[in-house]
Amino acid sequence: MRVRLLVNHGYWSAAVLAAAGLSFTGCGGGEATPPTVSIEQKNTGESATPAASSPASVEVAAAPRMSAADVNPAQPSTQPPMGTTSPVSAYSQTEAAQPQTQVAQAPAGSADMQVNAAAGQPELPPPMTPAELAAQMDLDNVPNGTPEQLLSYMNDLTAVPFPNNASPQELRRFATRVYSNVLNAGDKLLAAPGATSEQRRAAVQFKFNAYEMLIQILPDQANQIAQERIQFAQGIAATKDPNVARFARLFLFEQMLAQFASGEESLFQPVMEDSKYIIEDPNADIMHFGVAENAAVVFARMGHTENAVAILEMMKKSFTGAKDQALAERATDLDDMILQYRIVGTMMAAANGDESQEDVLVTNIRNWVATKPKDNLEPLQMMSTIEMQMEDYGKMNLARRIAGLMQEFYGNHPDPQVVQSVATSVSNAQKRTGLIAKPFVVEGNTINGVPFDWSQYKGKWVLVDFWATWCPICLEEMEGIKRVYQKYRSKNFEVVSVNLDDDPRARAAFFQANSLPWPTVVSADPDNTGFKDPNAVRCGVEALPFLVFVGPDGTVVEINPRGPRLEELLQSVLNQGSGGVQTLSNPLPGMTQTPAAPAPAANMTPPAGQTPPATADSDVSLKVVR
Repeated sequence: MRVRLLVNHGYWSAAVLAAAGLSFTGCGGGEATPPTVSIEQKNTGESATPAASSPASVEVAAAPRMSAADVNPAQPSTQPPMGTTSPVSAYSQTEAAQPQTQVAQAPAGSADMQVNAAAGQPELPPPMTPAELAAQMDLDNVPNGTPEQLLSYMNDLTAVPFPNNASPQELRRFATRVYSNVLNAGDKLLAAPGATSEQRRAAVQFKFNAYEMLIQILPDQANQIAQERIQFAQGIAATKDPNVARFARLFLFEQMLAQFASGEESLFQPVMEDSKYIIEDPNADIMHFGVAENAAVVFARMGHTENAVAILEMMKKSFTGAKDQALAERATDLDDMILQYRIVGTMMAAANGDESQEDVLVTNIRNWVATKPKDNLEPLQMMSTIEMQMEDYGKMNLARRIAGLMQEFYGNHPDPQVVQSVATSVSNAQKRTGLIAKPFVVEGNTINGVPFDWSQYKGKWVLVDFWATWCPICLEEMEGIKRVYQKYRSKNFEVVSVNLDDDPRARAAFFQANSLPWPTVVSADPDNTGFKDPNAVRCGVEALPFLVFVGPDGTVVEINPRGPRLEELLQSVLNQGSGGVQTLSNPLPGMTQTPAAPAPAANMTPPAGQTPPATADSDVSLKVVR
């Protein structure tokens, strides 16, 4: 992850998913580990081995390789797809995250309300205790009644404000009673002979949500509850009511999708087949759209970009012109998502060494830009991100081509600030991509004010680390560099850091609390510090951390050998006698280049006194892009 100067008009739509994973929800959510259940199967009767806990949203772990869904052109809906047609208005997946803690109060006009004469304000009675609230709600008795009455009862239960004057144990007992009663009432409604299909489906939704809450409330019993939920869903999936059965099967599909997303590649074919079945369901609605879209995101995230695009294209074909207006409207947005996934797929292929995909990547970018109005800067952010990715993986010619596209499409933008930002970014990209195999030098003073002598590093492998104290990513990277330095220092490896703090007080405070085992260089000119440091300007540095790996002959071998790559590179160059130097720009046979997962763009503003490189005044800001 690096900090980079980016145009602040907006960035690649939902530019990337969180590096820690993506979230998706549906049918009440859950991270159980169910048996593999196909949409077309009936109740298999298989037993499940659920996970120990089950949050409301499934967190998909980041793949060790760059995968397509690390760029998310259209994030899954934040609301569970299956809740969109349910009458459960007072209960949402968001609220399911934790019990409400509002104080139960008497309504206005209650006889219990007293008026404080001195203040002229109503004086509320003390909040009810969990026991008093349970008695008022009659939690000891789940009523018998009509389906309408049972639905109303479940809605009232899930909408109740939990008392905030209770201990955690009291709240747990109270919440357990509430959601256990929801399960009980749901069973009564499902058994009612006069219940309609929609009422039965609403009861299933209430039960799924209640199971989810109980899994969170009772972690010691989470496995058992999740197992019960899966068995309930399997039974409902076999019901003769197609509306209810379809709902349960979609829930089971999302459980299987969660397993697939967690790394069970054996589920590839079942998930793909069931995705097709979901999309082609003649009764498909917005729920089906959300579930299928989740499947596309997961396939892409796991590196199966072609399959993700195939799913999206099936959705486009099936849902365009649907009678369901919401479904038809969502289908119109799929073209943009398809184009972006194609870009991601070709970007991955190019970064992994498939040179035939470089022209395809450029064409895909052109096609996407052509769909956007001139004032839409999403493509500019996308190209900026891809350009940096190509730099990081040694594809310097391709990086320059992407920078050229930035200039071509936005170099004459009507906003002069955009023009200025693009010109600066393209110039810096040219400087960075031109470093490879060229002589390198570090100039300036040490932090003690003594002129730095770069000549003493001739004949050594040297990592030059550009960083700043306000950049936490830099400090994190530095810890890894320290470990590698200690391991390889005796083998002719050295490190030199170039500090880009504008405020010398911030730098001084850092070194009062910390020490580095290698020299730190700062600008010798107090008027040209930070990103105006001559070393940074010469290298086109506009993102931190920025690393330059220099060989014994004083020329640049590679830029940005981040994380594990640094040690891989060192091992390669130190063993070059057995087969040559294995660098990203000169890979040995069989070497795989894997692009890193970019992180969501997020504001990163340096503290007072630290200024970003100025290219477009108020329309630029520092953002985390890797």
